[in-house]
Amino acid sequence: MISKNKKPSNWVKKAIENIEPGGSLIDIACGEGRHSKYLSRKFYVYAVDINKTYLEKLSKIPNIETINQDLESNEEWKFSKREFNIVLVTNYLYRKKILNLFKLVKLNGYLIYETFAIGNEKFGKPTNPSYLLKSNELLKIKPKNFETIEFFEGIRIQNFKKSKVQRLLAKRVF
Repeated sequence: MISKNKKPSNWVKKAIENIEPGGSLIDIACGEGRHSKYLSRKFYVYAVDINKTYLEKLSKIPNIETINQDLESNEEWKFSKREFNIVLVTNYLYRKKILNLFKLVKLNGYLIYETFAIGNEKFGKPTNPSYLLKSNELLKIKPKNFETIEFFEGIRIQNFKKSKVQRLLAKRVF
């Protein structure tokens, strides 16, 4: 999902606030890189997307390494054997590989996930249930070795536009 919003999500900024700077962060399906750009001031960022044009622009920014990857193909992710201090996912959902995201988080690292949920079809795209989380879905799939720090399911107002979202900030504790 391509976001027309160029500013980082206020919730992502808040979630990052209490995490020690430094270390590695992977921005999954980063799009134009609104979060990668912002977070490269505090972390070494791996920006992952299918769009080579976006990645080319991001590759010129210090502390950002780009990875061109079709996240939904059958091929193994180029970064699947690595672990990161922070795994960030916004406005993206591909259920077949969603559990792989948790495997990327280092011990004592964080998963920050914010995307659309059932009910968003009332406000706009996406409307396809394949791209909308079911009620409490992120909580239900979260592995036992992750502790929930914050969870939200409800209406987000961003740039005077409403959307239905789920947010999860979770820490890998063992």
